[in-house]
Amino acid sequence: MKVWINIIAILTLVTTIVVGKMHWSEKVEAEGAARPTAVGSSSASTSSNDWKSYTKNLPTSIVEKLEKAKKTGKPIKMVIVGSQDTSMESGAWPAQLEKKLNDTYGSAVEVEVQEYKDKNSLEFIREKLYEKVIEAKPDILLFEPFLANDNGTVGITNTLDNISLIMTHINENVDDLVTIIQPSHPIYHAVNYPKEAEQLQAFAKKNEYEYINHWSEWPNSDSESLLSYLTANKTAPSEKGNTAWAKALEIYFTNSK
Repeated sequence: MKVWINIIAILTLVTTIVVGKMHWSEKVEAEGAARPTAVGSSSASTSSNDWKSYTKNLPTSIVEKLEKAKKTGKPIKMVIVGSQDTSMESGAWPAQLEKKLNDTYGSAVEVEVQEYKDKNSLEFIREKLYEKVIEAKPDILLFEPFLANDNGTVGITNTLDNISLIMTHINENVDDLVTIIQPSHPIYHAVNYPKEAEQLQAFAKKNEYEYINHWSEWPNSDSESLLSYLTANKTAPSEKGNTAWAKALEIYFTNSK
């Protein structure tokens, strides 16, 4: 009889311990679910807005487009247009910029490159090539308006008139467009060309276009070292030139150092 009493007592003790442990575990889990840590919540909120720290050099119009793209999942479209300077080759500055934008903003930016090799601004108009820009329906237009190809042939006054006409056609057909203008490559030992670039910048400011002076990353036009930044025929950027050009754009678009 004593044996059975001992067995029953042991079973009762074990049952009490097991039930108590289960009750304690359930209580801890419930409290944990009811009280998420503040650190985890803050971290998630911060990481979702990390991209904004890269937009410090951008105008509000572009930041707002990025914000909308992040919320809706529909990317903004950047169309890059220009001469042979704006090459579609894999190592050229447009490709380098596209990679940087993808690394920084993920799928929020879609890039299309339109290269019009050896064209000048007058030919661009005569052949109605601006219609291809319109068809692309850009949200952002990054435009290198044939300044080097126009140099010595078209003349800066006509170049600026041509740009005005091109942009009139585009703006009439593309809503809410942000236009960014930039010069072509620097020209070694040029006299009038730097002044033409200054006039292009003044034109951009007058018409409320953004302007990026990527020459800040190139050697001075009087420096012989500039030649290594250009192709052998001096009509386009070399590998060094593309890297310098891309760096200036990356600083603008992603606040890179």
